[in-house]
Amino acid sequence: MIYRQSSIIRKSIELILVIAGLGMIDQILGLEMREWTLNPFLITVLLFSLRYGLTIGISSFLLVLAYYLADMVIGGGDVFLVFYSFDRFINVALLLLVAVIGGMYGTSFRERYESLSDRNSELYEENENVKEVIQSVEESMKAMQNRVLESEYTLTRIYQVGKALDQPTPYLIRNEAIEIISDLFQSREVAIYHVDASFSAMRLSVKRGGPDAFLQTIFVSGEDSMLQRLFSNKTVTIRSVEDDEDAPVLAGPIIQNGKVQEVLIINDLDFERLTNYEIQILSVLLDWLSDRIEKSRASMQKEEEKKMYPGTRIYFKEAFEEKVIEQQDRKEKFDVDYSVIEVPYVNAGTVSKVEMEIILRSYLREVDIVGFEEGTGVFYFLLPGTGPENAGIVKDRIQKVMDEKVVQYVQ
Repeated sequence: MIYRQSSIIRKSIELILVIAGLGMIDQILGLEMREWTLNPFLITVLLFSLRYGLTIGISSFLLVLAYYLADMVIGGGDVFLVFYSFDRFINVALLLLVAVIGGMYGTSFRERYESLSDRNSELYEENENVKEVIQSVEESMKAMQNRVLESEYTLTRIYQVGKALDQPTPYLIRNEAIEIISDLFQSREVAIYHVDASFSAMRLSVKRGGPDAFLQTIFVSGEDSMLQRLFSNKTVTIRSVEDDEDAPVLAGPIIQNGKVQEVLIINDLDFERLTNYEIQILSVLLDWLSDRIEKSRASMQKEEEKKMYPGTRIYFKEAFEEKVIEQQDRKEKFDVDYSVIEVPYVNAGTVSKVEMEIILRSYLREVDIVGFEEGTGVFYFLLPGTGPENAGIVKDRIQKVMDEKVVQYVQ
Protein backbone atom coordinates (compact mmCIF):
# COMPACT_ATOMS: atom_id res chain seq x y z
CA MET A 1 0.00 0.00 0.00
CA ILE A 2 1.43 3.44 -0.98
CA TYR A 3 1.36 6.64 0.98
CA ARG A 4 -1.82 8.63 0.37
CA GLN A 5 -2.31 12.31 0.97
CA SER A 6 -5.56 13.79 -0.30
CA SER A 7 -5.09 17.36 0.99
CA ILE A 8 -3.37 19.70 -1.52
CA ILE A 9 -2.56 22.12 1.32
CA ARG A 10 -0.67 19.47 3.27
CA LYS A 11 1.19 18.45 0.12
CA SER A 12 2.22 22.05 -0.51
CA ILE A 13 3.32 22.60 3.11
CA GLU A 14 5.33 19.40 3.02
CA LEU A 15 7.04 20.46 -0.23
CA ILE A 16 7.82 23.99 0.99
CA LEU A 17 9.23 22.75 4.30
CA VAL A 18 11.55 20.22 2.64
CA ILE A 19 12.93 22.65 0.04
CA ALA A 20 13.18 25.45 2.58
CA GLY A 21 15.05 23.13 4.93
CA LEU A 22 17.51 22.11 2.25
CA GLY A 23 18.00 25.74 1.26
CA MET A 24 18.72 26.83 4.83
CA ILE A 25 21.23 24.03 5.29
CA ASP A 26 22.84 24.91 1.99
CA GLN A 27 23.09 28.60 2.88
CA ILE A 28 24.22 28.21 6.47
CA LEU A 29 26.88 25.63 5.73
CA GLY A 30 27.78 26.98 2.28
CA LEU A 31 27.55 23.54 0.72
CA GLU A 32 26.56 24.71 -2.77
CA MET A 33 24.36 21.63 -3.20
CA ARG A 34 23.21 22.64 -6.67
CA GLU A 35 26.71 21.91 -7.92
CA TRP A 36 26.79 18.38 -6.51
CA THR A 37 26.58 15.36 -8.77
CA LEU A 38 23.99 13.84 -6.43
CA ASN A 39 22.02 17.06 -6.16
CA PRO A 40 19.68 16.89 -3.12
CA PHE A 41 17.29 19.30 -4.86
CA LEU A 42 17.15 17.02 -7.90
CA ILE A 43 16.44 14.06 -5.65
CA THR A 44 13.72 16.09 -3.86
CA VAL A 45 12.03 16.92 -7.16
CA LEU A 46 12.20 13.25 -8.19
CA LEU A 47 10.71 12.00 -4.92
CA PHE A 48 7.85 14.53 -4.84
CA SER A 49 7.09 13.88 -8.53
CA LEU A 50 6.93 10.15 -8.02
CA ARG A 51 4.94 10.44 -4.81
CA TYR A 52 2.35 13.09 -5.68
CA GLY A 53 2.26 13.17 -9.47
CA LEU A 54 2.75 15.76 -12.19
CA THR A 55 1.20 18.79 -10.48
CA ILE A 56 3.33 18.58 -7.34
CA GLY A 57 6.33 17.62 -9.49
CA ILE A 58 6.07 20.85 -11.51
CA SER A 59 5.50 22.77 -8.26
CA SER A 60 8.67 21.28 -6.76
CA PHE A 61 10.59 22.24 -9.92
CA LEU A 62 9.37 25.84 -9.68
CA LEU A 63 10.31 26.07 -5.99
CA VAL A 64 13.80 24.67 -6.65
CA LEU A 65 14.19 27.07 -9.61
CA ALA A 66 13.16 29.92 -7.33
CA TYR A 67 15.79 28.85 -4.82
CA TYR A 68 18.40 28.70 -7.58
CA LEU A 69 17.58 32.25 -8.62
CA ALA A 70 17.58 33.44 -5.02
CA ASP A 71 20.93 31.76 -4.44
CA MET A 72 22.35 33.56 -7.48
CA VAL A 73 21.07 36.89 -6.15
CA ILE A 74 22.46 36.26 -2.65
CA GLY A 75 25.84 35.24 -4.12
CA GLY A 76 25.97 38.41 -6.25
CA GLY A 77 25.83 36.50 -9.51
CA ASP A 78 23.94 37.21 -12.71
CA VAL A 79 20.44 35.72 -12.62
CA PHE A 80 20.28 35.45 -16.39
CA LEU A 81 23.29 33.09 -16.37
CA VAL A 82 20.89 30.41 -15.13
CA PHE A 83 19.30 30.50 -18.57
CA TYR A 84 22.21 31.57 -20.76
CA SER A 85 25.01 29.49 -19.25
CA PHE A 86 24.91 26.07 -20.88
CA ASP A 87 26.05 24.18 -17.75
CA ARG A 88 23.50 25.85 -15.51
CA PHE A 89 20.74 25.63 -18.11
CA ILE A 90 21.41 21.89 -18.38
CA ASN A 91 20.86 21.60 -14.61
CA VAL A 92 17.56 23.50 -14.86
CA ALA A 93 16.46 21.46 -17.89
CA LEU A 94 17.34 18.26 -16.07
CA LEU A 95 15.23 19.37 -13.10
CA LEU A 96 12.30 20.07 -15.41
CA LEU A 97 12.74 16.75 -17.23
CA VAL A 98 12.86 14.84 -13.95
CA ALA A 99 9.79 16.70 -12.69
CA VAL A 100 7.79 15.98 -15.86
CA ILE A 101 8.82 12.36 -16.35
CA GLY A 102 8.62 11.52 -12.65
CA GLY A 103 5.31 13.37 -12.32
CA MET A 104 3.76 11.60 -15.32
CA TYR A 105 4.94 8.24 -14.05
CA GLY A 106 3.75 9.01 -10.53
CA THR A 107 0.34 10.13 -11.80
CA SER A 108 -0.03 7.08 -14.03
CA PHE A 109 1.12 4.76 -11.27
CA ARG A 110 -1.23 6.38 -8.79
CA GLU A 111 -4.19 6.07 -11.15
CA ARG A 112 -3.44 2.39 -11.74
CA TYR A 113 -2.94 1.87 -8.04
CA GLU A 114 -6.20 3.61 -7.14
CA SER A 115 -8.02 1.59 -9.81
CA LEU A 116 -6.57 -1.64 -8.44
CA SER A 117 -7.20 -0.48 -4.90
CA ASP A 118 -10.84 0.30 -5.69
CA ARG A 119 -11.19 -3.06 -7.40
CA ASN A 120 -9.60 -4.73 -4.41
CA SER A 121 -12.05 -2.92 -2.12
CA GLU A 122 -14.94 -4.10 -4.28
CA LEU A 123 -13.63 -7.65 -4.21
CA TYR A 124 -13.17 -7.41 -0.46
CA GLU A 125 -16.76 -6.23 -0.01
CA GLU A 126 -18.00 -8.96 -2.35
CA ASN A 127 -15.94 -11.48 -0.43
CA GLU A 128 -17.45 -10.28 2.84
CA ASN A 129 -20.93 -10.52 1.32
CA VAL A 130 -20.16 -14.03 0.09
CA LYS A 131 -18.92 -14.95 3.56
CA GLU A 132 -22.14 -13.61 5.07
CA VAL A 133 -24.21 -15.55 2.52
CA ILE A 134 -22.23 -18.73 3.18
CA GLN A 135 -22.61 -18.23 6.91
CA SER A 136 -26.33 -17.66 6.46
CA VAL A 137 -26.62 -20.78 4.30
CA GLU A 138 -24.69 -22.82 6.86
CA GLU A 139 -26.97 -21.57 9.62
CA SER A 140 -30.02 -22.36 7.49
CA MET A 141 -28.69 -25.83 6.74
CA LYS A 142 -28.06 -26.45 10.43
CA ALA A 143 -31.54 -25.18 11.25
CA MET A 144 -33.07 -27.38 8.56
CA GLN A 145 -31.02 -30.33 9.74
CA ASN A 146 -32.14 -29.78 13.31
CA ARG A 147 -35.71 -29.38 12.13
CA VAL A 148 -35.55 -32.63 10.18
CA LEU A 149 -33.98 -34.44 13.12
CA GLU A 150 -36.53 -32.99 15.51
CA SER A 151 -39.43 -33.14 13.07
CA GLU A 152 -42.59 -34.94 13.96
CA TYR A 153 -42.61 -36.31 10.42
CA THR A 154 -39.43 -38.37 10.47
CA LEU A 155 -39.50 -41.80 8.90
CA THR A 156 -39.98 -43.34 12.32
CA ARG A 157 -42.96 -41.11 13.04
CA ILE A 158 -44.47 -41.72 9.60
CA TYR A 159 -44.09 -45.45 10.16
CA GLN A 160 -45.83 -45.12 13.52
CA VAL A 161 -48.67 -43.19 11.87
CA GLY A 162 -49.11 -45.83 9.18
CA LYS A 163 -49.05 -48.58 11.79
CA ALA A 164 -51.61 -46.77 13.96
CA LEU A 165 -54.01 -46.53 11.01
CA ASP A 166 -53.76 -50.26 10.37
CA GLN A 167 -56.98 -51.08 12.25
CA PRO A 168 -59.57 -53.77 11.44
CA THR A 169 -62.66 -51.51 11.29
CA PRO A 170 -63.41 -48.07 9.81
CA TYR A 171 -64.63 -46.98 13.24
CA LEU A 172 -61.26 -47.70 14.87
CA ILE A 173 -59.39 -46.16 11.93
CA ARG A 174 -61.29 -42.89 12.30
CA ASN A 175 -60.65 -42.86 16.04
CA GLU A 176 -56.90 -43.28 15.50
CA ALA A 177 -56.90 -40.68 12.71
CA ILE A 178 -58.48 -38.08 14.98
CA GLU A 179 -55.85 -38.68 17.67
CA ILE A 180 -52.96 -38.64 15.18
CA ILE A 181 -54.04 -35.44 13.42
CA SER A 182 -54.71 -33.68 16.72
CA ASP A 183 -51.23 -34.62 17.91
CA LEU A 184 -49.37 -33.81 14.68
CA PHE A 185 -50.97 -30.41 14.16
CA GLN A 186 -51.37 -29.49 17.83
CA SER A 187 -55.09 -28.94 17.31
CA ARG A 188 -57.73 -29.34 19.99
CA GLU A 189 -60.73 -29.30 17.65
CA VAL A 190 -60.71 -31.98 14.96
CA ALA A 191 -63.64 -33.91 13.51
CA ILE A 192 -64.58 -36.27 10.70
CA TYR A 193 -67.97 -35.87 9.01
CA HIS A 194 -69.80 -38.33 6.78
CA VAL A 195 -71.08 -36.80 3.53
CA ASP A 196 -74.53 -37.83 2.33
CA ALA A 197 -75.13 -38.94 -1.25
CA SER A 198 -76.56 -35.58 -2.31
CA PHE A 199 -73.55 -33.61 -0.95
CA SER A 200 -76.01 -31.30 0.73
CA ALA A 201 -75.32 -32.30 4.34
CA MET A 202 -72.61 -33.82 6.50
CA ARG A 203 -73.17 -35.84 9.69
CA LEU A 204 -70.64 -35.89 12.53
CA SER A 205 -68.83 -39.24 12.82
CA VAL A 206 -66.05 -38.64 15.35
CA LYS A 207 -64.61 -35.53 16.92
CA ARG A 208 -62.14 -34.18 19.42
CA GLY A 209 -63.04 -30.96 21.20
CA GLY A 210 -65.57 -29.36 23.49
CA PRO A 211 -69.31 -30.11 23.41
CA ASP A 212 -70.00 -27.01 21.31
CA ALA A 213 -66.96 -27.29 19.05
CA PHE A 214 -68.81 -29.01 16.18
CA LEU A 215 -72.37 -29.21 14.93
CA GLN A 216 -73.98 -32.63 14.66
CA THR A 217 -75.06 -31.78 11.12
CA ILE A 218 -73.56 -29.31 8.65
CA PHE A 219 -75.68 -28.27 5.70
CA VAL A 220 -73.71 -27.43 2.56
CA SER A 221 -75.01 -24.37 0.74
CA GLY A 222 -73.64 -21.86 -1.73
CA GLU A 223 -71.78 -22.67 -4.93
CA ASP A 224 -68.71 -20.72 -3.78
CA SER A 225 -68.62 -22.06 -0.24
CA MET A 226 -65.50 -23.63 1.18
CA LEU A 227 -67.04 -27.12 1.31
CA GLN A 228 -68.28 -26.87 -2.27
CA ARG A 229 -64.73 -26.02 -3.35
CA LEU A 230 -63.51 -29.08 -1.46
CA PHE A 231 -66.06 -31.34 -3.17
CA SER A 232 -65.09 -29.90 -6.55
CA ASN A 233 -61.29 -29.87 -6.20
CA LYS A 234 -60.95 -32.89 -3.89
CA THR A 235 -57.92 -31.33 -2.20
CA VAL A 236 -57.09 -29.87 1.20
CA THR A 237 -58.93 -26.54 1.39
CA ILE A 238 -58.15 -23.56 3.62
CA ARG A 239 -60.68 -20.94 4.62
CA SER A 240 -60.34 -17.68 2.68
CA VAL A 241 -61.43 -14.16 3.59
CA GLU A 242 -64.50 -14.55 1.36
CA ASP A 243 -65.79 -17.57 3.29
CA ASP A 244 -68.27 -17.39 6.15
CA GLU A 245 -66.95 -16.75 9.64
CA ASP A 246 -68.30 -20.10 10.84
CA ALA A 247 -66.44 -22.00 8.10
CA PRO A 248 -63.70 -24.34 9.37
CA VAL A 249 -60.08 -23.23 9.26
CA LEU A 250 -59.12 -26.27 7.18
CA ALA A 251 -60.98 -29.13 5.52
CA GLY A 252 -59.59 -32.22 3.84
CA PRO A 253 -61.36 -34.83 1.70
CA ILE A 254 -61.45 -38.54 2.51
CA ILE A 255 -62.01 -40.07 -0.91
CA GLN A 256 -63.37 -43.55 -1.60
CA ASN A 257 -64.18 -44.94 -5.03
CA GLY A 258 -63.32 -41.56 -6.53
CA LYS A 259 -65.90 -39.67 -4.45
CA VAL A 260 -65.62 -37.56 -1.31
CA GLN A 261 -67.27 -39.81 1.27
CA GLU A 262 -66.01 -38.10 4.41
CA VAL A 263 -64.46 -34.75 5.34
CA LEU A 264 -61.82 -33.93 7.91
CA ILE A 265 -62.51 -30.63 9.69
CA ILE A 266 -59.95 -28.67 11.75
CA ASN A 267 -61.18 -25.59 13.61
CA ASP A 268 -58.24 -24.88 15.89
CA LEU A 269 -54.97 -24.59 13.95
CA ASP A 270 -51.76 -22.59 14.37
CA PHE A 271 -51.17 -20.86 11.01
CA GLU A 272 -47.40 -20.87 11.65
CA ARG A 273 -47.53 -24.65 11.27
CA LEU A 274 -49.56 -24.40 8.07
CA THR A 275 -46.70 -24.57 5.56
CA ASN A 276 -46.69 -26.30 2.18
CA TYR A 277 -44.82 -29.14 3.84
CA GLU A 278 -47.53 -29.53 6.49
CA ILE A 279 -50.27 -29.53 3.85
CA GLN A 280 -48.42 -32.21 1.86
CA ILE A 281 -48.11 -34.32 5.00
CA LEU A 282 -51.83 -33.89 5.68
CA SER A 283 -52.67 -34.85 2.08
CA VAL A 284 -50.58 -38.01 2.38
CA LEU A 285 -52.23 -38.81 5.71
CA LEU A 286 -55.71 -38.37 4.21
CA ASP A 287 -54.76 -40.62 1.29
CA TRP A 288 -53.65 -43.28 3.76
CA LEU A 289 -56.83 -42.81 5.76
CA SER A 290 -59.00 -43.14 2.65
CA ASP A 291 -57.16 -46.25 1.53
CA ARG A 292 -57.32 -47.89 4.96
CA ILE A 293 -61.05 -47.18 5.41
CA GLU A 294 -61.83 -48.50 1.93
CA LYS A 295 -59.82 -51.69 2.43
CA SER A 296 -61.19 -52.19 5.92
CA ARG A 297 -64.75 -51.79 4.69
CA ALA A 298 -64.12 -54.25 1.86
CA SER A 299 -62.59 -56.83 4.22
CA MET A 300 -65.46 -56.40 6.68
CA GLN A 301 -68.18 -56.70 4.09
CA LYS A 302 -68.32 -60.50 4.10
CA GLU A 303 -68.27 -60.61 7.88
CA GLU A 304 -71.00 -57.98 8.05
CA GLU A 305 -73.17 -59.91 5.59
CA LYS A 306 -73.20 -62.82 8.04
CA LYS A 307 -74.75 -60.50 10.64
CA MET A 308 -77.59 -59.40 8.31
CA TYR A 309 -80.71 -60.96 6.96
CA PRO A 310 -79.95 -62.45 3.53
CA GLY A 311 -80.19 -59.97 0.66
CA THR A 312 -80.59 -56.98 2.98
CA ARG A 313 -78.61 -54.58 5.13
CA ILE A 314 -80.89 -55.24 8.11
CA TYR A 315 -78.90 -56.56 11.08
CA PHE A 316 -79.90 -59.37 13.38
CA LYS A 317 -80.78 -58.15 16.87
CA GLU A 318 -77.47 -59.35 18.40
CA ALA A 319 -75.37 -57.66 15.69
CA PHE A 320 -77.44 -54.51 16.05
CA GLU A 321 -76.60 -54.42 19.77
CA GLU A 322 -72.89 -54.52 18.86
CA LYS A 323 -73.36 -51.41 16.74
CA VAL A 324 -75.10 -49.69 19.65
CA ILE A 325 -72.13 -50.49 21.91
CA GLU A 326 -69.83 -48.89 19.34
CA GLN A 327 -71.96 -45.74 19.41
CA GLN A 328 -71.87 -45.71 23.19
CA ASP A 329 -68.08 -45.81 22.99
CA ARG A 330 -68.11 -42.90 20.52
CA LYS A 331 -70.39 -40.99 22.84
CA GLU A 332 -67.97 -41.45 25.75
CA LYS A 333 -64.82 -40.66 23.77
CA PHE A 334 -66.00 -37.99 21.35
CA ASP A 335 -69.31 -36.79 22.80
CA VAL A 336 -71.17 -37.71 19.59
CA ASP A 337 -74.92 -38.02 20.15
CA TYR A 338 -76.91 -41.01 19.01
CA SER A 339 -80.40 -42.41 19.46
CA VAL A 340 -82.05 -45.82 19.29
CA ILE A 341 -85.72 -46.11 18.41
CA GLU A 342 -87.98 -49.17 18.27
CA VAL A 343 -90.90 -49.59 15.92
CA PRO A 344 -93.01 -52.76 16.38
CA TYR A 345 -95.09 -53.98 13.47
CA VAL A 346 -97.35 -56.81 12.35
CA ASN A 347 -96.28 -58.30 9.04
CA ALA A 348 -99.12 -58.23 6.58
CA GLY A 349 -97.63 -61.30 4.94
CA THR A 350 -97.09 -59.68 1.61
CA VAL A 351 -93.99 -57.54 2.33
CA SER A 352 -90.56 -59.16 2.44
CA LYS A 353 -87.60 -57.77 4.36
CA VAL A 354 -85.99 -56.74 1.08
CA GLU A 355 -89.05 -54.70 0.14
CA MET A 356 -89.23 -53.36 3.69
CA GLU A 357 -85.64 -52.15 3.50
CA ILE A 358 -86.19 -50.46 0.14
CA ILE A 359 -89.11 -48.53 1.60
CA LEU A 360 -87.34 -47.61 4.84
CA ARG A 361 -83.99 -46.64 3.28
CA SER A 362 -85.59 -43.90 1.22
CA TYR A 363 -86.50 -42.18 4.51
CA LEU A 364 -83.23 -42.84 6.35
CA ARG A 365 -79.72 -41.51 6.09
CA GLU A 366 -76.78 -43.53 4.80
CA VAL A 367 -75.25 -43.69 8.27
CA ASP A 368 -78.42 -44.97 9.94
CA ILE A 369 -78.39 -48.64 10.93
CA VAL A 370 -81.45 -50.90 10.89
CA GLY A 371 -81.96 -54.03 13.00
CA PHE A 372 -84.80 -56.51 13.33
CA GLU A 373 -85.78 -59.12 15.91
CA GLU A 374 -87.73 -61.94 14.32
CA GLY A 375 -89.28 -63.23 17.53
CA THR A 376 -90.81 -59.95 18.70
CA GLY A 377 -91.38 -58.42 15.27
CA VAL A 378 -89.67 -55.17 16.24
CA PHE A 379 -87.55 -52.93 14.02
CA TYR A 380 -84.64 -51.11 15.68
CA PHE A 381 -83.07 -47.97 14.27
CA LEU A 382 -79.65 -46.61 15.33
CA LEU A 383 -79.34 -42.92 14.45
CA PRO A 384 -75.70 -41.67 14.79
CA GLY A 385 -75.47 -37.92 15.34
CA THR A 386 -79.13 -37.57 16.30
CA GLY A 387 -79.80 -36.61 19.91
CA PRO A 388 -82.62 -38.12 21.97
CA GLU A 389 -84.53 -34.84 21.74
CA ASN A 390 -84.90 -35.32 17.97
CA ALA A 391 -85.39 -39.08 17.95
CA GLY A 392 -89.16 -38.75 18.37
CA ILE A 393 -89.47 -36.85 15.09
CA VAL A 394 -87.66 -39.62 13.22
CA LYS A 395 -89.78 -42.29 14.90
CA ASP A 396 -93.01 -40.55 13.94
CA ARG A 397 -91.84 -40.28 10.34
CA ILE A 398 -90.96 -43.99 10.16
CA GLN A 399 -94.21 -45.03 11.81
CA LYS A 400 -96.15 -42.94 9.33
CA VAL A 401 -94.35 -44.49 6.38
CA MET A 402 -94.86 -48.01 7.65
CA ASP A 403 -98.48 -47.29 8.53
CA GLU A 404 -99.28 -45.96 5.10
CA LYS A 405 -97.28 -48.38 2.97
CA VAL A 406 -96.44 -51.52 4.85
CA VAL A 407 -97.82 -52.54 8.23
CA GLN A 408 -100.38 -52.16 10.94
CA TYR A 409 -98.92 -50.87 14.17
CA VAL A 410 -99.33 -52.33 17.60
CA GLN A 411 -99.51 -49.41 20.00
